[in-house]
Amino acid sequence: MRELKKALKSPIIYVTRDIERALGLALSNVEGLPLDTPGYFIISNFTPFAKRVARGRKNVVLVKEEKMLDTYELLQWAAVNNAFDFAKKRDSSTRPKASVGMTPTIVVFKPTTQIEKICADNGWKLLNPSAELSNRVEEKISQIEWLGPLKKYLPDYKVQLCKNIKWPGHKFVLQFNRSHTGSGTVLIETNEKLKEIKKKFSNREARIAKYIDGPLFTNNNVVAKDTILLGNINYQITGLLPFTDNPFSTIGNDWELPHKILNKKQLAQYHKIATDVGNRLRESGWKGLFGIDVVLEQKTEKLYLLEINCRQPASTTYESQLQQNMEHGTWNKNQTKKMLHDQCSMLHITTFQAHLHALLDQSLKNHHLIPLSSGAQIIQRVTKDIPTLNEPKLYKPDDRFTYIHYNNTKPGSDLLRLQTKQGIMESHNKLNALGNQLMDFIFCTNGGSRWNAPRGAVIIIKDSKILLIKRHKCRQNYYILPGGTMDAGETIKQTAIREAKEETGFDVTLSNQKPWKSKFQYRDEYYFFVDKTKGRCHLGGPEAKLNNPANHYGLEWAEMKKLKEINLVPEDIKNYLIHLIPNSPNKRLKF
Repeated sequence: MRELKKALKSPIIYVTRDIERALGLALSNVEGLPLDTPGYFIISNFTPFAKRVARGRKNVVLVKEEKMLDTYELLQWAAVNNAFDFAKKRDSSTRPKASVGMTPTIVVFKPTTQIEKICADNGWKLLNPSAELSNRVEEKISQIEWLGPLKKYLPDYKVQLCKNIKWPGHKFVLQFNRSHTGSGTVLIETNEKLKEIKKKFSNREARIAKYIDGPLFTNNNVVAKDTILLGNINYQITGLLPFTDNPFSTIGNDWELPHKILNKKQLAQYHKIATDVGNRLRESGWKGLFGIDVVLEQKTEKLYLLEINCRQPASTTYESQLQQNMEHGTWNKNQTKKMLHDQCSMLHITTFQAHLHALLDQSLKNHHLIPLSSGAQIIQRVTKDIPTLNEPKLYKPDDRFTYIHYNNTKPGSDLLRLQTKQGIMESHNKLNALGNQLMDFIFCTNGGSRWNAPRGAVIIIKDSKILLIKRHKCRQNYYILPGGTMDAGETIKQTAIREAKEETGFDVTLSNQKPWKSKFQYRDEYYFFVDKTKGRCHLGGPEAKLNNPANHYGLEWAEMKKLKEINLVPEDIKNYLIHLIPNSPNKRLKF
């Protein structure tokens, strides 16, 4: 694979609000990011994550202001502070013949007319293609005209003023011309909802389309001057609680699930749509990255084009890091070998590298994006129930995933990005075991607890009944024993006593019996029998404060003899308690 540094005849400066957008040349291991490609520089906001990335590197400039600066504000800051001089000086120290006297070129995540004006006013070269073209392709109404004959890939649609839309008797999708992370898309399920939209946006034009029920897929593709490179198809995770409260908001990607859902015919159809859109973009003067969103209609098994992202899609960075892991052999070598066997005559390149080559007008003929068969990421967005998140606290390292923390407050913006080398979806709209643990990580962080610290819990039995907490968490229903995470500075016994008081209202006296120890979801759990309780049974503590319909806690006395019928987790403590039933453990307890 040709290295990017050979293409950089003048320095490239990636200016971005969030530094991870520029880390496509980097491995996912933050401590070993290979960001020192000669001629590649980054200007971004100062955050704890960005600080870790930039440590010891001279090609990253972090701007520390009272608030996070948007890209156009960072460019204005750069103009005032002559910030681009650092690129000339630092690059010329290693490659004087290549860069002395040359003007640095700018790359941004997504071009806007404001960004274009700032660059033009300062005499800077912006590599990104036209913002006007980007908008025309992305916006829901102008997109129809731009697509031309490719409109055949869209679901059935009409464009009307809101006041003229009539209720068709079934649900449909209404899209305004502009949207971001699903904010301009509304599912109209009732005539009352339609009346509300018509009253509020009477004279606004909207595209109304057939509602397609099925899984969403997306991929990142690159338009070069001499070819279209098709990227890895991933399942688009959308609308899942607690990660978002917007049913149309994209919250993540899973590169493993498409291989289980799409057949050969559907894969060929998907690639045809992506290729046709890419060729039309190239005819229009586009270069670099674009993404498409495609839905599989479950009833007909047909694919429909839903979105075109005419920019660098947000998943590009992590996809490229996964590809670098493949290239550098950090995954199973036999798996890598098998996946690359059929493309041995091609030059392999990551998606982000291909993007930069295309922006530099370099040839990508005979190149191929490194294939993936696994990996995933999911994002916790700002929601009504989770408006903020502090930096996560870990009891011990967990090498199954990494995270990026954000200090955003705008509804729908990113709070926490979780990334793993494995898939996290079991099926459409259903998380697998690892995915559920990532969800638990969100709840743990939101509650201020330390992830994977030991859990102390209590077993309270009275009159052949056991006290349980009934949980409804993001469409899942199950039971747990009262308990919680060990705080710093306390013993596991103290944890069990404290959590019992918070969650049940009881002051408890623990039995001298050795606790039952369980290993559940990568942490130790200790279950203590209770000899005595004092007080009134009622739910309290953080559980009472956090109680809501999507994340519900409820105390319930369950008959011991019916434990087999109850979904009590973890499974081993359930089996242990069932085994105790013939021994009548409540005879030893005092109330």
